[in-house]
Amino acid sequence: MQATHIRNELHHLDPQFVRKTMRWFTLLDRYFRYETIGLENIPKGLASLVIMNHGIIPYHGFLLAKHLVENRDIYPRGLGAGFLFSIPWIRQLFLKSGTVNANDRNAKNLLKEKNCVVLAPGGIYEGLVCYPGMKRIPWERRKGFIKLALETNTPIVPSYCDGINEVYYNLRFLLKWRIKMLESTRISLPLFFGIGLLPLPKKLMHYIGKPIKPVKKKGETNETAINRIHEEVMNVMKDMAI
Repeated sequence: MQATHIRNELHHLDPQFVRKTMRWFTLLDRYFRYETIGLENIPKGLASLVIMNHGIIPYHGFLLAKHLVENRDIYPRGLGAGFLFSIPWIRQLFLKSGTVNANDRNAKNLLKEKNCVVLAPGGIYEGLVCYPGMKRIPWERRKGFIKLALETNTPIVPSYCDGINEVYYNLRFLLKWRIKMLESTRISLPLFFGIGLLPLPKKLMHYIGKPIKPVKKKGETNETAINRIHEEVMNVMKDMAI
């Protein structure tokens, strides 16, 4: 029964609902003057793992999904923070839009079904530490997505949204305590402001790189392969962030 419930959660995506809600994102699209470069690098009809920087609120993730649906007829599947799925109406909203709880089992099943899966490896931690002008990719210890790609033989599509760190000012008040809270509870909140809680109208330019095939070389251990591929991905991300 539990396995059936899990599979049903993966299949809550409602394309008609997505199409209807996209009209609301048109205003957001214009507000940020959002553009993509390299959208064609995301393969259609094949499994892919699209990774991106997070920002405080990943508006670019919603806008990337909008552009993929409108321009490529690709309905991407997102991986969201677990606490979002403990709130009933938010849970249903995310599931209908194609986003599921970010865990290894869900990610593997989505990739086995040849979905385009989008995730921000930095997650809430990146939301806590990012600030206007930050170019660093704080994924030094984030290697789970590399392991996932290697185990499922899925290409990694690196992407970087320039401007997403500029849409809010992030307060560092009690930052170390909030990071410790995140590490112990997996829940924490950034303290931020823009125009009140509304974001600043900064231009968002989303760069999408070419797929990186996760290949384990002859004689490599899993750990060695993961570290090598992680370094390759990080170098590409750093190049895009310059």
